[in-house]
Amino acid sequence: MSDSLSVQLSLSGISCFFAQLTVHWIETAMVRQQISSTNQVGFLTMALQVARNDGAGALYRGIEAASLRELSYSSLRFGLYEPFKELLGAGDPVTAPFYKKVMAGLGAGALAAAVASPTDLLKIKAQSDVGKSPKSITRHALDVWKDGGAKTPLASIGNFYRGVSTTVTRAAVIGATKMSTYDQTKTVLRSRMNLRDEVPLERYTLQLCASVATGLALAVTSSPATNARTLLMASEAGKYRGILHCIV
Repeated sequence: MSDSLSVQLSLSGISCFFAQLTVHWIETAMVRQQISSTNQVGFLTMALQVARNDGAGALYRGIEAASLRELSYSSLRFGLYEPFKELLGAGDPVTAPFYKKVMAGLGAGALAAAVASPTDLLKIKAQSDVGKSPKSITRHALDVWKDGGAKTPLASIGNFYRGVSTTVTRAAVIGATKMSTYDQTKTVLRSRMNLRDEVPLERYTLQLCASVATGLALAVTSSPATNARTLLMASEAGKYRGILHCIV
């Protein structure tokens, strides 16, 4: 690897933190769409409704938890992909078999999601908070701590990992799809269109095409798990037994 693991983790987290700042309002509109059983409107209409009813700032509720999530989850998800590939003997992007890229992405994504699941929970709690007087992230955290009348510190800590199986499943799907599709798309374009990383314009073309293909693949593969995660984390304790029950 050309960069140390610490550099990869740091750059991944910082990049995703700034990316989150640009898309958080879109995620908030998505969460509101997912928890709404009656008001089935389009994404832009939902975003406008949230801004009109709860104030424009409501589109950025949960940004604190989302930022912590990116600095932990995304750092690990992206930063550990290359080390996982090395462990699987898939360090060469040209000769490495596609299934090993999938396994590396799956492993990195699942591990990262397990670590960052509490921040995911708090983010969704805040984003689903309707009204002009929302709870603070601290208040949401205290509510989670006491959720279900938890009587021991261990039980209270466990509350923060509610829905963790769903977040891990979702992250495994995303990890397997994202990193492997991006990697494989670039590999195919290099071989079939003779695009080279050494030429700036060709490198940017590779990156753009791979990103578009990856975004489409992600939307298709992760949507069911994303919906289940939101419903599990936004609902009261005990409503769903797990991801399969929620999807059904």
